[in-house]
Amino acid sequence: MNRWLQRLHGTAGEGQQDEELQLAYGMVEALTNNATVAFIVCDMNNIVIYVNRTSETVFGWKAAEMIGRRLPTIGEQAWPEFQDKLRRLEWNFIDDDALRCRKDGSVFSASETIAAIRNAQGTVVSYACIVRDISARKKAERQLRESEQRFRSLFEQNSDATLSLSLDGRMTDVNRAAEGMTGYAGEELLGKALADLIVPEDHTLFQELFLEAKGSGAQQFDTALKNKQGRRVELTVKLLPILVDGEVVGIYCIAKDITSHREALTTINYMAFYDALTELPNRRLFQERLRSSLISANVGGNRFAVIWIDLDGFKHINDTYGHAAGDQVLHTIGSRLKAAVRADDTAGRMGGDEFTVLIGSVSDTGHVTKLADRLLTVLGDPIAYGDAELSVTPSIGIAVFPEDGTDVDTLLNHADRAMYHVKESGKNGYCLYSKIKSRKENDMKQPAYPIN
Repeated sequence: MNRWLQRLHGTAGEGQQDEELQLAYGMVEALTNNATVAFIVCDMNNIVIYVNRTSETVFGWKAAEMIGRRLPTIGEQAWPEFQDKLRRLEWNFIDDDALRCRKDGSVFSASETIAAIRNAQGTVVSYACIVRDISARKKAERQLRESEQRFRSLFEQNSDATLSLSLDGRMTDVNRAAEGMTGYAGEELLGKALADLIVPEDHTLFQELFLEAKGSGAQQFDTALKNKQGRRVELTVKLLPILVDGEVVGIYCIAKDITSHREALTTINYMAFYDALTELPNRRLFQERLRSSLISANVGGNRFAVIWIDLDGFKHINDTYGHAAGDQVLHTIGSRLKAAVRADDTAGRMGGDEFTVLIGSVSDTGHVTKLADRLLTVLGDPIAYGDAELSVTPSIGIAVFPEDGTDVDTLLNHADRAMYHVKESGKNGYCLYSKIKSRKENDMKQPAYPIN
């Protein structure tokens, strides 16, 4: 697990990881290995590189049998379609009606989420398969149409919370799983409105779909409830009308706890959009926010600015003190950068020792140059590392929309070029691209403005 995460984030090898990153590894491993869903990670050649313990139970293969081979849960005939879907949807999709294979040759219905895993540069380096066995639920839905005795057996033994509701939404019967999920005893639930357990923000949705279930048939949706202990439980809920002689006399509610599934998706999403070391938006998220600013600016006619920062002296610290010291510097710079910008602005890490800032609203360049002056001070302060004090200085380039560019690539490129002008002119300063854009590139050797 650690080797997979190290390769994903580009961190140093064993013995060079700082304690905070090691804790993150442990947290992710604890989450995946205690999840109620199967969690499998494959590289870009579809070779399995990680499985959690639940995967062994769901599919029958031991981890050692899966790791190092092509993903075995996909039937041979289904591979062409699966690979095409991966590429076409960029390794991000949900299949709520997948058929997956077990080691014993049997096939089961699954709800499968494919999530791309990207490195710090935003490149897809692997993908996760998050699989939930829904065959029991499908079987339950078939049995609901059978005799009352068979249904009663299913009702009592169903691992999902199963409730019978009156036409006004009050619980008339619940199974043991519902008691466990809600934290209430059966007698406490009977006569209580199910809507009272649903989180307030979903009350309207629940009422609308409850009416739809009474009039139009089965409804399915995701929501959450607060149990008796106050814990939020994420749910997938299905509402089924109870028909007697063609007349709806009540509603069956089947609720599945998907909290672990949601937490796994949240973790994967965070890994895709944020830099693990600094907790700043990564290149992908920064560019998306820059793209959104372009859309807003084109509509509202406002100006904004992009700042590109490179740390002078960072390589020397890595070479002299090691990667753990370098990671400490990057983490500290990230924290200082986040504290220095406004709440509506975005500070990000583009990779290595390069950082960016998106200034969302700029009436004139004075605000940007004032921020650049402040960054020269706060980012240049010494950083304690053991008994040593480590120092880096920022070289800062600035591009302003619309005069310095009207698209993402141009603005970033011009901010980068302005930063390199500072590098060539003595480092530890800032430069507006507007000061150099009229010159030819081979003439851009004059001092940056201003240099501190």
